[in-house]
Amino acid sequence: MDIEQHELLDQIHDDALRVLEEVGVKCVSPEVRQVFEDTGMAAFDEATGHIHVLRPLVEQALGTTPKRDQYWIPDNSFGVGGTAPFVYDDESGELVPPTFDHLAEIAKTVNDTDVIHFMARGVLLKGQEVKVIDTIIEHCDKPIYVAAVTDEGIARAEEVHHTRGKLTVQFSIINSPLNIIESMMPAFFSCVKKGIPIYVSTMPMAGLSGPYSMSGLLTLTHAEGLFGITLAQLINPGITVVHAGLPSIANIQKNYAVDLGLVSHNVANLLQEKINRKLDIPSIQTACTTSQESPNKKAEEEAVAGFALMKKYGFHQMRHSFGFLKELISFSIGKLKRHIELCEKTTADQAPDFELDPYDPEGFEVIARNSSQANYMRDDHTLKNTGKCFLY
Repeated sequence: MDIEQHELLDQIHDDALRVLEEVGVKCVSPEVRQVFEDTGMAAFDEATGHIHVLRPLVEQALGTTPKRDQYWIPDNSFGVGGTAPFVYDDESGELVPPTFDHLAEIAKTVNDTDVIHFMARGVLLKGQEVKVIDTIIEHCDKPIYVAAVTDEGIARAEEVHHTRGKLTVQFSIINSPLNIIESMMPAFFSCVKKGIPIYVSTMPMAGLSGPYSMSGLLTLTHAEGLFGITLAQLINPGITVVHAGLPSIANIQKNYAVDLGLVSHNVANLLQEKINRKLDIPSIQTACTTSQESPNKKAEEEAVAGFALMKKYGFHQMRHSFGFLKELISFSIGKLKRHIELCEKTTADQAPDFELDPYDPEGFEVIARNSSQANYMRDDHTLKNTGKCFLY
C-alpha cells in the first residue's frame, strides 16, 4: 500500500480548508480576531463567534512556514514527549508525584539512547518551567520540546534558542472541536513575536470531540493544526512551526476512554504525518504507546505494532513512544528502558495488516453540524459508525 500517494490525503486536506472557510473557529480573543481580519481574507461572524479563514490565506501561511528540511529533527525520529502528572513506581505499582530526579533520569536515558532522537518533559513538575528546561539541557544534548507560558519560562526558552538551539516550545491553543483557548494567547503571541520555534498541538477524540470516522477525525485535526500554523505565520511570517495534530479515538467499549494502543490510533497519526509530508512541513504526532495501566505483555505488543508500522511506512516525529501508560496519566521509567530495547529489535515486517477506511463523505457535514460544540457522543454519525470504523 502506497499511503503517501493515497487520494484520501488530498481529500482530507481539501476538507480541512473547507472547515476553516465555512465552519470557522470560535474565537473570543480580540487580538486573534484583529490579526485575521487585518488580512482582508478572514471574517468574524458575530452571531456564532467564529472566525472564518479563506483558503488563500491558509495557503499563504503554508508558503511562508519553513519546510521540513529546515527543521533540526530528521525523518523517522522517535521521542519522549507528553507530560504525565504521575510516575508509575515500577516496584510498588503505585502512582507517585514526579521529581527532578525522575526528570534527570529520563533525560540521561534519552541522551544515551540511539533510537530516541528528541525529548520533551515526559513528566509534569508544576510551576518550575525554568528549572525543568535547565534540568533537561543539563542531561540531554538532543533536540528538546519545552513548555513556556510564564515570562520567566519564555525568557529562558528564548535564551536557550539563541545559544544552544534545537528547542521548540509546545502550545495547545485549540480545545477541540474548534475553540481557541483564550488563556494561551498571551504566551503564544509572546513566543511567536520573539521568533522562538513552536509547535501547535490539537487532540480531537473520535466519538467525543471529533467525528467517528477516520477521514472525518483527520479533517478536524488537520483544520485545527492549519489554523495554528496560519495564526503563527500572520504574527511573524517565517517562524518555524511544527504541525502537532494528534488524532485520537475514544473507545466506546471502554466508557469512551481514549485508547492509545489501537492499531487504528497509530494509523490515524501516520496518515496525519503523510498529509503534512505532502505539504513539506515539520510534523510531530503520537504513536507506539499503550492502553494499559501498567507495563505488561499487552503494552509491549501494542508498542511493537506501532514501531513496526512506523518503520514500514516512514514518518517524521512520533512522541509518547516509550514510557507512557494508559491515557498518558503516568510515566514508567522501567517501561521507557524496556521499550527502547523493543524499538531496537522491531522490524518493518512485524507491522500488522490493516485496511484504510474509505473516505467518509459525511465527515465535513458532521463537523459543520457540531461546529465548536462537542456533541459527537450523541450524534447519529457516531452511533451508526460504531462497530464499523477504527476496527484495528
